[in-house]
Amino acid sequence: MKFVSLKLRLQLGKVEGVIELYEDDAPQTAKLLQELLPIEKKARHAMECGREVYVILDDEVEIPDENQTIYQTVGDVVMYYKPAIFIDPEWPDYYNERPVLGWVYERDTAIRGISAPLATNVVGKIVSGLDLLRVEAPRMRREGFASMRLSLL
Repeated sequence: MKFVSLKLRLQLGKVEGVIELYEDDAPQTAKLLQELLPIEKKARHAMECGREVYVILDDEVEIPDENQTIYQTVGDVVMYYKPAIFIDPEWPDYYNERPVLGWVYERDTAIRGISAPLATNVVGKIVSGLDLLRVEAPRMRREGFASMRLSLL
């Protein structure tokens, strides 16, 4: 994958990192993400798939299929549709899945659907600050959700 110059600031609680977008490898997803900026929402920690932090995007967001993998790696920034049952077990039946933006901070992560791995669009990589985000994410999981903000750098 080729890194490009467009950078975003990722803030989780009181720590921050820098993301470089993959505009060449995921041009439609990178453009979509830029159009959604700034994003500030309650961050959630995945419980079913390992070390992933994500925010729920608005229902109107349509994520294209590009630069997809079921093998996410440390620092990957991903967009995909998460099964609603993993977000809230009491979610209304008419919501099967929700668009999310997330990132992976440890190696033992495998983003999953109900019965199999989920293909995610890899839209960028965290290139600095991951060491601080790695500390904040588990703290957030133990002590309560923090706010996550994504903006242009």
